[in-house]
Amino acid sequence: MKPYSLFFLLTMMLAACAGPSSEKKAEADSVQANVTAVSSTPTDISTYVGDIDEKSGSDYYLLALHDFLNGENSNGIVATFNNSGRPLRVLLYPEGDQRIKAPQTWIYLDSLSGKPVLLREIVESENNVTENSFYYGNDSVLQSETRAAADLPGLEKAVFTSYQSPAPPSDYRLQPAEVSKLVEKVLTAVKADRKDLSKGANIVRKDGASHWGTGNEPGWSIAVIPNKKIILHMNYDQDKYEFPYSDAQKGDNEATEFITTIKDHTLTAKFENKRCTDDADIKHPMTVTIRFDGKTYQGCGQSLF
Repeated sequence: MKPYSLFFLLTMMLAACAGPSSEKKAEADSVQANVTAVSSTPTDISTYVGDIDEKSGSDYYLLALHDFLNGENSNGIVATFNNSGRPLRVLLYPEGDQRIKAPQTWIYLDSLSGKPVLLREIVESENNVTENSFYYGNDSVLQSETRAAADLPGLEKAVFTSYQSPAPPSDYRLQPAEVSKLVEKVLTAVKADRKDLSKGANIVRKDGASHWGTGNEPGWSIAVIPNKKIILHMNYDQDKYEFPYSDAQKGDNEATEFITTIKDHTLTAKFENKRCTDDADIKHPMTVTIRFDGKTYQGCGQSLF
């Protein structure tokens, strides 16, 4: 596994709010049977988490949250779920001003038990980048290791050595039960309704939608679910159209556009980073324009990532 690949994946996702190019799908939840938390070896776990990383951009869905308080620092969260709704991976990354810069922390979960099987963190300092990994099984630490390099790409060639904690009794990474508590707290937060979203936006967000838009006459709404589908409701939910997902394209003025078709229907959706002027109860940071079957409609929306 390449930790710097995960870093760049996060960067692209948060910048574009769109998944990578669609690939031919493997069976959706084949990863579930690969490993269980109580009978794993570090080698098994490495294979398992590599499978999760590979499929997270195409087979699974994501939920994101900002301003999660972990200790004294604010973190962003990206949680990965399989198509059965089971959590597979959570990521915490530093946001905003940091008193002491927090690491990027990736926690991988057993798809059946929900217990952590691996915690991997990337710690960036002025002079180098360090990767620490902690493998779990039977409610204990199976292996802990560390490596460092001058930059993220250099980590791939760096050699792992045994990790020595500066404070073993209080190091939560060496206590699987404490890691589980953090995961539970993260998942509770990321699954909760967001106060800045409407009821409809909260519903589609929990289905993995990355973008949401809505407008008045003729009462339309749109939800973009990366690598799955684009759903359009018209006439105040009386008419529903499901389009195949299409990769996001960059439009004018840094807008994000989606163009998709089904039999007898064509849909173009444009999300502009421009404060919507048609707001009602909730202020929306995006202006959304859709063109459906030759007619153009404008409304409000936002990125859900």
